[in-house]
Parts: sequence; C-alpha cells; structure tokens
Amino acid sequence: MRIFINPGHDPQLDPGACGNGLREADVVLKIGRRVEGYLRAVGYDVKLFQYDGLGEICFDANAWKADLFVSIHCNAATGTAKGTETFSSGGMKSTRLAEKIQAQLINSLPVVNRGVKTAGFYVLKNTDAPAVLVETAFIDNPDDAKLLVEREDDFARAIARGVTDYFQNEKPLPDVVDTPTKSSGAVGSHFNASEFVCHCCGQGSVDPRLIELLERLRTKAGKPIHVNCGYRCPSHNAEVGGVPNSQHVLGTAADITIPEIGFERARELVESIDFDGTGFYPPLDGGGAWFIHVDVRDGGSGSHIEWWN
Repeated sequence: MRIFINPGHDPQLDPGACGNGLREADVVLKIGRRVEGYLRAVGYDVKLFQYDGLGEICFDANAWKADLFVSIHCNAATGTAKGTETFSSGGMKSTRLAEKIQAQLINSLPVVNRGVKTAGFYVLKNTDAPAVLVETAFIDNPDDAKLLVEREDDFARAIARGVTDYFQNEKPLPDVVDTPTKSSGAVGSHFNASEFVCHCCGQGSVDPRLIELLERLRTKAGKPIHVNCGYRCPSHNAEVGGVPNSQHVLGTAADITIPEIGFERARELVESIDFDGTGFYPPLDGGGAWFIHVDVRDGGSGSHIEWWN
C-alpha cells in the first residue's frame, strides 16, 4: 500500500499559521516525518512531500498512484479555540479513514474532540485516493501549542495507527523510529540525501556529479528545486515501468520541478547546464503539472541526449 503524507505549507514559501513561537510548516514536518517512519516500519510504501503548491502536491500523489492521502496541519483562530479535527472529502472511504485517525488522536492525547467533518479543500477534491486533512491542534492556543511540542511523537503515532486501523493491520508500531530532519544527510547546499532515496524502500544513492549540476541549476533558478524522484531500487523501477537500465537505478538521475518559475523557464535553465540526459514532460494543454528528467549517465561529460514526452 502507498501512503502519501503531505505536511502542510512550506518553511521557505509559506510557514502557515504561527503562534506561541511555533510555525505550522515546521511543526507538521516533524510530525509527518515521524508518521512516515512508523508506516515504513510496519511495511507500507510511504512518500512525504511538503510544498505550498496545491496542484503540484495533488499531481505528485496521483502520479505516484497513492492508495491514501494524508495532509497534516495545525489550526489557528483566536487563541482561545482548541482541539483536534479531521476533514474528509465526503466519500465513504475518505470518511472512514478520517474516523480512524480522529479516534486514535482523541484516545491518545488530552485534546478537545472537534470531530470528523466534510470539506472541499483543494487537496481533498483533487487527489484520486481517499484523502483526509488532519488539523492536529491550535498552534495559537498555549495549551495546544504545548502539546504540539511535548507530544509530537504521540500525534505521529496516532495518525499512523489510524492509517493501519483503516487497513485493519494489527502489526504493532515500534517503540521508536528513525526520524531524519530536513537538515540531516545533506548532500549539497540545498539538497538532502532523503530527497533522493527510493520511495519503495528508503534506500539508494546519488551521484555527486548530479548534485553538483543540480546546485548549479538551483543557483541559476534562485528558487527551490523539488525532487520528484531520485534513486529507484530495481523492484520499484520495474513496478513503475522503468527500463531495466534506467539511470534512476544507478543513482545518476532525478525528475525535478521548479514550481515557482514554471516549465518554460525551467527548461531554458536546464538546457544551460551540462546534464548528459534531459527529458521534458510539459504541462498538458498549457496547464497542470509537469516535470523534467535530468541525469549524468556519462559522468557529466557533456555528451547529450534529449527527449520530449
């Protein structure tokens, strides 16, 4: 099963709600990474993607063929409101998932039960999988903010257990999980090793020359580069229909987007960098999601192959 975890907002572009010295994007990323760790530990395939572009998020989840979509947020109001609520898209499966997660949160934490609700949030309406949006607690309420800091792991375990309850998977969660931070495992000034690992098994490698060229691209763009796909293990590569000798299997390729500058400008910049292979997948009908494949199949020697989808 494939579980897509979307911590809300983006630390660089939009931190979301703020209060009591906390930023929503930071809080939910920590929780989301713990959820990712717990779900991987019990055997699920998990992808975590935090970005402020809602269309990009939905495209990523749909292209990955997620079985469930879980967006994690913090609430904010007047400073007096408090509690936890989970939103569904209104479908039967989405509502069931929301009920399972909400029940675990209420049973695990001393939070006010604000219930399961239906909403037309963009990410709920535009993902193919059953989708929920979890409002963990009110970041601007002192009591709730304290819980978000001191019981971060309890929020994560409850969300993860809600997912396993949905699938009726009774395998116990481990006592602890590895929860890498955005700054851990840096492989460049702007990239983290976890961005390039296989979505299937969390393993992999990345060619240093690829990072060097991506850093050059990042400098020219002046905007964040999102890595949709880096390394793919052979089994995952076969599952997604990749050729056996894919550059992704060798750790020499990445599929990227630069949402803030758009496809055409990104294409121009990619073509100015000495990648050995470039594949362009433009938005359909002039709109929608897109990505660009880049690789260093010959070590970044400058020999070049290009294709368009």
